[in-house]
Amino acid sequence: MTAEPRGLHAPYSDAVLRAIPLGALLVGEDGRVVAANPQFATVCGIEGVDLSTGASAEPIAEAMTRLLPDVDLASAGSLRSQFVRKAELRLVDGRTLRRSRQPIDAGDTRLGVLWLVEDITDQLRYEDDLHRHIDTLGELARDRAEFAARTSHELRTPLATVLTFCELLADPAAGPLTAAQREYVDTIRRGAQRMHDMADGLLHRYAQAAGAAPPAYAPLDPGPLLARLVADTTPLATRGGVFVSLDLPAARPPLVADADQLERALAALLDNAVKFTPAGGGVTVTARPYENGSPGSAGPPGSPGWEFTVRDDGIGIPKEFHEEVFTEFVRAPNARRGPYPGTGLGLSVVRDAVRQHAGSVTLHSAEGHGTSVEVRLPAAGPPGSGPA
Repeated sequence: MTAEPRGLHAPYSDAVLRAIPLGALLVGEDGRVVAANPQFATVCGIEGVDLSTGASAEPIAEAMTRLLPDVDLASAGSLRSQFVRKAELRLVDGRTLRRSRQPIDAGDTRLGVLWLVEDITDQLRYEDDLHRHIDTLGELARDRAEFAARTSHELRTPLATVLTFCELLADPAAGPLTAAQREYVDTIRRGAQRMHDMADGLLHRYAQAAGAAPPAYAPLDPGPLLARLVADTTPLATRGGVFVSLDLPAARPPLVADADQLERALAALLDNAVKFTPAGGGVTVTARPYENGSPGSAGPPGSPGWEFTVRDDGIGIPKEFHEEVFTEFVRAPNARRGPYPGTGLGLSVVRDAVRQHAGSVTLHSAEGHGTSVEVRLPAAGPPGSGPA
């Protein structure tokens, strides 16, 4: 039997190799086994081949060659190859092994080549199944988005017709209505308006997922956008007894943003604030640029940005739901209990827009004590949105 190479102690090496979960084989310079663990024979499927210290490595190579007909392991010399190499090998029995080999030295002495072998058949099968499931879920998500967008679009047309005729019936020029008739028309109008708003929410939410154009970032002045949103919301708020105010600075540096996404996010915040504020309450919208290094600023450290805050005197959000309400279709319990129509998509629209702009959103609220939502966006826009 060949003498053990200098620097390698058999009891120690055997203990180390047995502790390795992979199949391990150390082949010496003379083409004989220096050490091996039982896992090597099991993983490779060569039980019965002599793996004892000093045994020739040639029978091992021949046995492996029969399992790997497309790999040249016909000689023991291939087991002594000095090149570091990793590979995945498919066996004739359908299994797949991950194999690595590496020369092992002890000081100036070459001890041999260490082979490590692992059966990854189940792992690859799991990964293949996972990829199939991911593809299936992606297709389902796209189908859902397309269905929701198409359905919402189809609903909006008849609902708009119902709302139009409600307005015509309520117009004195169409003829006087009795008190009961006015109540009936108003009930129809409120119900149709709720459904129309829900269809609008679904349509906007899924338009992007169904294949809308990518974000178009460009410098803009947030002032006119906010002024228009507040002007559009004020009539509805006034009918509900809610006062809306807007606070804008005189000096407004530009903000690089996608105008449509920013408008949808701010409109969702404003709509929520008005909807959940009872008569006699107020909604305050503020916007201000923040200076370099402001605490909580979005974007790279020291970069300037814009902060938008929508504060209301509404029903508030329980603290335990502060994170959940940013998830699609999630509404706080007090919102579900009250006469507040909606789909639970508003804050998810805000979340997505903020992420697209590399910003941050912070919610301050307590049940019965109103809500304040702060959105911070870097003035230069997200990375890569500037000029090429």
